[in-house]
Amino acid sequence: MEFLRPALLAVWWLSLGVTSLRFVHMFQLSAYQTPGFLRWLRQHGGEVYQRMIWALLPVLLSLWGEDWPVWLLLASIGFYVLSAVAARPPRGAKKPLKYTSRVARLLVTLGVLAGAAAWGFSFLWGLPTRFLAVLLGAGYFLAPLFVLAANAVNIPVQKLIEWRYIRDAKRRLADCPKLTVIGLTGSYGKTSVKHFLHRLLSESYNTLITPGSYNTPMGVVKTIRGELRPTHEFFVCEMGARHVGDIKELCGIVHPRHGLITTIGPQHLETFGTQERIADTKFELIDALPHDGVAFLNMNCELIRDRRVDCRRVRFGLAEDGAERAADWDYRGFDLKAGPEGLSFSVAFPDGELRRFSTALIGRHNAENILAALAVAHHFGVPPPRLAAAVRALEPVAHRLRLLPRGAGLSIIDDAFNANPEGARAALETLDGFDGVKILVTPGFVELGERQDECHETLGWQASAVCDFVALVGRRQTEAIARGLKAAGFPEERLLVADTLGEAMVAAQAWPSAGREKYVLLENDLPDNY
Repeated sequence: MEFLRPALLAVWWLSLGVTSLRFVHMFQLSAYQTPGFLRWLRQHGGEVYQRMIWALLPVLLSLWGEDWPVWLLLASIGFYVLSAVAARPPRGAKKPLKYTSRVARLLVTLGVLAGAAAWGFSFLWGLPTRFLAVLLGAGYFLAPLFVLAANAVNIPVQKLIEWRYIRDAKRRLADCPKLTVIGLTGSYGKTSVKHFLHRLLSESYNTLITPGSYNTPMGVVKTIRGELRPTHEFFVCEMGARHVGDIKELCGIVHPRHGLITTIGPQHLETFGTQERIADTKFELIDALPHDGVAFLNMNCELIRDRRVDCRRVRFGLAEDGAERAADWDYRGFDLKAGPEGLSFSVAFPDGELRRFSTALIGRHNAENILAALAVAHHFGVPPPRLAAAVRALEPVAHRLRLLPRGAGLSIIDDAFNANPEGARAALETLDGFDGVKILVTPGFVELGERQDECHETLGWQASAVCDFVALVGRRQTEAIARGLKAAGFPEERLLVADTLGEAMVAAQAWPSAGREKYVLLENDLPDNY
């Protein structure tokens, strides 16, 4: 009988560790930020706790009496095992838990803390078993706090490791005195512009860019330490931000000489609060430039156009017909033609040269993204003829308005990466230009704070004017989109609210097309922590 109590503590410790993997996974997807993790816990933690229900049974068994027979102790051990199996991370996650060195340290510390708790419970050995069961049950359901506590314990070590990596990255940059660093930020379009600029600059220079979405301090540092070579002439550093000061921190690492802001809009309002704070944060890049540096600024964005800049400005933008203010822009795009076959537009260069550009990329906003890359590449000496050839060869960036023919009369317009209100409007405008059955599949937007419902309702109104069928993913998340669709008079029989993306895509592909081509716009695909 006595040996079963230590066995109960051991199984409790192991079960807590397995269950905590789910919370560690969500903590990682929240960028190891406590506010984001707590938001997920408020919104979705109940689903995990429902799977942990087996761990409550030992607490209920405590009503049996002060001392338990052997079979009750064995049952309690079994219930903890069942709870751990039920609550472990599900298979098939869009972005599985990555067992990085930071996660390894977190799990070790978590195990030590849980072990310390079990050891502390052992001092209560003289208590009746039912009291021990209540303490273990309470400790089991505090698994998220164990994760946060382990992270808090590890912060000094994590800061020391990051400091060493940052110092090494700075040393490597200093060893490349001829390297030109261009910082690139914006609410939307920065990843596409980064890839376009890489293609255009590579016509004349050996260029390095931050890969994928490596736009955080550690992502940038990893790029520098792993990929920067003395032969590189340009380093285009994408800079992301969720909080005021994030871009200033990145500038303190790479010290950009030049900076590009694509556009500013209502992105990450949940953490920023207002668009003005977003603009201030994006302009941390321009504020960090030396006086002889150059700020490349999108004049189509009012929050950029009206901002005072101390260094030299290079202004670019797509001019509307008759737009007088466009006359003094350095790079002026005009006469834009957009359709399912791609884009074409003309550009007036600072020296007065006019040249027509064409690309197979779709979406009017991609013309603005290309123009941003053109302005930077031409400023650094890439001649227009080579730019025109490079623009013709541009390929769409993955999950950013990419047309994917599937055969049998079906094409997917993949715009699944990190949708935002302006991008969704542009994507629907692109969908409207196709001749066929038009379908929208979307879970909506996230991190828009108090404006989220407003933006979702607007999306519903916009979709109602374009789409033949709409499949929404997630019932709670998309309520406001459905409300906007219905308010616009969209027929309910052409609206589906699905629980999963797979269910929505099956319904979209099964929607009748009467022999016409079917176009399915996939607008956003939320990660597992949403």
